[in-house]
Amino acid sequence: MKYILTIAGSDSSGGAGIQADIKTVTSLGAHAVSVITAVTAQNSLGISAVHRIPVQFITLQMDTLLDDLRPDAVKIGMLYSEGAVVEVARLIRAHRLRNVVLDPLIRASAGGILLEQEAIAALRDVLLPAVSVATPNLEEAALLSGVKVEGPSGMAEAAKRIKAMGPAVVVTGGHLEGECMDLLYDGNEFCRFSAPRIDTSHTHGSGCVFSTSLAVFLAQEEDMTKATALAHEFTRRAIKHGYPSGRGRGSVRADWRSVEMHQEIDPLKGVLKR
Repeated sequence: MKYILTIAGSDSSGGAGIQADIKTVTSLGAHAVSVITAVTAQNSLGISAVHRIPVQFITLQMDTLLDDLRPDAVKIGMLYSEGAVVEVARLIRAHRLRNVVLDPLIRASAGGILLEQEAIAALRDVLLPAVSVATPNLEEAALLSGVKVEGPSGMAEAAKRIKAMGPAVVVTGGHLEGECMDLLYDGNEFCRFSAPRIDTSHTHGSGCVFSTSLAVFLAQEEDMTKATALAHEFTRRAIKHGYPSGRGRGSVRADWRSVEMHQEIDPLKGVLKR
């Protein structure tokens, strides 16, 4: 059994955050353990409030958990405060954790701040050098790199600049015009993962699913290129099976594999008698 630690905030709408992370890990046959950094009051229309978890309690969650088991990979999502960013970076180094995937969440897709302004510098200067790979979207890549990112050339330049800070980089291109493309840069070469756009508005949680599935595939001892390819396809299928969830943007389906299985196999065949 692979153990995946997710360090993230709670999404009360269930579409993203720690909820999406746990569903993704479970769907891929691993065991999810978690450290909660913030609790949100949100729905499909946006975030109305954020309650930050005290840094000391983030530390207690992490130290207590890691006293008992060692995760095979780590996914970091919403951290919200500068104190949490700095402390999580310290804990990653202190515990010598490996296969650490950072989803540098700054703003929610449905609206709302996931990282305070004063924490952005700490994310860039303190946390990025401590992780294995970062998975920014176009907006996050632009903010972290200082490069305007509107297309493939901007993605490549931003990836180079972020890699210079430490980690491998996957710039996710779900917001590109036309064909969707994720761009991996490991410091040596670029790898592009492209596919036709799926016509849907049900995309809430797609970034969480991508970064978490990448962590699981890295834990399964895949190399970075293969793990990224698998995460790219896993997330596409989650988006394909997305569904309405409230009056706003719908959610992706992290457990899409069980849906496809039930479409192919009648679980009651030979059992249910009428």
